[in-house]
Amino acid sequence: SLSGLYRTADERFVQLHCNFPHHAEGAARRLGVAQERPAFEAAILNWGAEDLEAALIGDGMIGAAYRTMEQWNDHSHAHAVANLPVATTTMLAPGRPNETRSSPDRPLHGVKVVDCSRVLAGPVAGSVLANLGADVIRVGAAHLPHVEICVIATGPGKRNVFLDLRTENDRTQFVTLLRDADVVVDAFRPGALEQYGFGPDEIAAISPTTSVVQVSAFDWVGPWAGRRGFDSIVQTTTGIAMTGAEMADSESPVHLPVQALDYATGLFAAAAAIRSIHRGRTVGGSVGTKLSLIRTRNWLVGLSAPKSFTPGTVIPAPDQLQSIDSDFGEVELVRPFAGSWPWGPKLLGSSEPSWA
Repeated sequence: SLSGLYRTADERFVQLHCNFPHHAEGAARRLGVAQERPAFEAAILNWGAEDLEAALIGDGMIGAAYRTMEQWNDHSHAHAVANLPVATTTMLAPGRPNETRSSPDRPLHGVKVVDCSRVLAGPVAGSVLANLGADVIRVGAAHLPHVEICVIATGPGKRNVFLDLRTENDRTQFVTLLRDADVVVDAFRPGALEQYGFGPDEIAAISPTTSVVQVSAFDWVGPWAGRRGFDSIVQTTTGIAMTGAEMADSESPVHLPVQALDYATGLFAAAAAIRSIHRGRTVGGSVGTKLSLIRTRNWLVGLSAPKSFTPGTVIPAPDQLQSIDSDFGEVELVRPFAGSWPWGPKLLGSSEPSWA
């Protein structure tokens, strides 16, 4: 209830992201009020939009000032990322081709993927790879918060393990997974795996045949390199939501009707993983690929001028749906790209950290 839009003292808007408990606690601490919506609204009316944004980011929290497209285009970080491609690939380690047999209906059969992600682009990438036949193990930790609906929506076909990389034993188990993995999807906040010695170069040293696909919000270059964020935060910061207000003739910002940046980036990341797998089979070695929500944003904005639309519910046809048993009970899901889901979403931490 604390997430969303707030008016500021300079007659602008800010967006707070309080979906995780520690984000709500941090925002309340910065504002000096209780975790109640009216208290937040009153306190934020004493702040300038960009001042509060800077304060929250400095605290390690998530917040964003709404900017127009023109305001964003003048920003130094916009200049830094303006000409980046959707994906950047670099060589990690050479090696011999790794031939793996697959089947037409499950083209990634035999491929092993370590999915280090929570919300939402990374989990989408992992779910696409699982659907195409890869053995996907999602790695998280019991002490980290999560969004259950995201786990349900992106969990089919995956196994879920808990590893606490703060402990030597679990780091050793993680290394065991890496040694046999074809791909690591790293969509944790920038630097999260690196702090434990599992950056792309370190992973390549452990396993020269393991490629790494990294996903972040604001990328790795520019003044905001490594800044934390989510789809809606990027929309807020970079002018998309204010453009939506203009298109809808609204006084308040209007976001895209879906998390388009997350889903598109997740699909791009899955494609990058597939390309790295193909390269490993035909050329050998491993590669590192970087993608970000802000790169996808630039690609999306560059497609065409915005067009008016009427938001509405999209109801899939019955043959587009699949009901399946899961650890959360029976769930109904949109069918995947190929065939059907082999099993439903599993509870986090319910699997063993092993490829067996």
